Amino acid sequence: MFDLVSLGNKLKTCRINLDCSIDQVSSSTGINSISLILYESGQKEPTGDEILILADFYKIDYKYFISNQQRSASENTESLYRKHGSEFSQSDRIAIRDFLFLCECEQALWDNLEIKYNKFHPQKIRSNNSKIQGKEIAKEFRNFLCLTDNQLIDNAFYLLRKTGVHIFRVQLENSNISGVFFNHPIAGKCILVNYLEDIYRQKFTLAHEYAHSIFDASDQFNISFFKEGEDQREIRANYFSSNFLIPSGAIKLLPDYIEITEEILLKMAKKLEINPEVLLYRLVDENRIHRNKIKELKKVKIPINEKIDPELKDLSTAGLIRKTQLLKKGLTQNYVLLCFRAFQQSLISKNRLAEVLLVDEFELSEILKLFNLKISYDI
Repeated sequence: MFDLVSLGNKLKTCRINLDCSIDQVSSSTGINSISLILYESGQKEPTGDEILILADFYKIDYKYFISNQQRSASENTESLYRKHGSEFSQSDRIAIRDFLFLCECEQALWDNLEIKYNKFHPQKIRSNNSKIQGKEIAKEFRNFLCLTDNQLIDNAFYLLRKTGVHIFRVQLENSNISGVFFNHPIAGKCILVNYLEDIYRQKFTLAHEYAHSIFDASDQFNISFFKEGEDQREIRANYFSSNFLIPSGAIKLLPDYIEITEEILLKMAKKLEINPEVLLYRLVDENRIHRNKIKELKKVKIPINEKIDPELKDLSTAGLIRKTQLLKKGLTQNYVLLCFRAFQQSLISKNRLAEVLLVDEFELSEILKLFNLKISYDI
């Protein structure tokens, strides 16, 4: 016999986190509304099968509901929505539920496959100035990744995933949200990048949220909005991101006598695969142009069709459309291959493979085919 009041509170919190009504949960799970009300109020004990069904719906390990020892990402989301609930639609909350589930699954697969990553631990931060902190740690992080001072970054997503941080691109409806960092109680550091933004903005957001994973790792979460004020943590993250993506060495390659014109700014931004506005501020920071020129050059834009997603290169039209749909849900090639590898080694069943890929068994073959994978036997 377990604590029914505790179970009820957990079930209610999970439902509220998703902004779901009792009737919506009932419709999705097949458990009648009266029983759900009794379960949430601690007046009735659900069956074992019902706990499994609810755990599957909320994308949470069933052991969390029946044990006071098991932790859950619902602790993060409860705090997030208490503070910023109005920013997230029900669709966004479901997307975040799935994102946190993917992070937890990925961590479990890393553990089962004994995959270890060399994680970044910065030296003691010496300055109290947010801008200097961002710049210095960005330089230290580039050294950690064995990047030279003028080396450009092609696929930042692939590169940063190799540091043991869970990184998924998920589309949220709220275009004002750039990204979210979560300190997951089980998976550790997790970064969500809003797929709704253009790919160059996503790249900047990734590095920005990575800064939060370094400087603000003790917090349960950090949410970054498209336009931030004078918050010192956000300023520090911006300086980290811009200095990480646009190293001083790349700017120093420009001859001293060259004036930064619209044409040169556009050419540099394309080469760096960064939006011109971000580059402008780095050029000011490196004393290559005067701040007064920002307004004049801010109109320089890179056409959206010229921004190539590094995770969607060299695909047919049909493949591009389908893989884009998967990326919006967080399903990257790295993650799909990881899941399939665990299946091949009999670490997870076919049913579990479908579950961790957020599909049913009927869709599984279609998803795997997109990645040139095939199941030829059952486990």
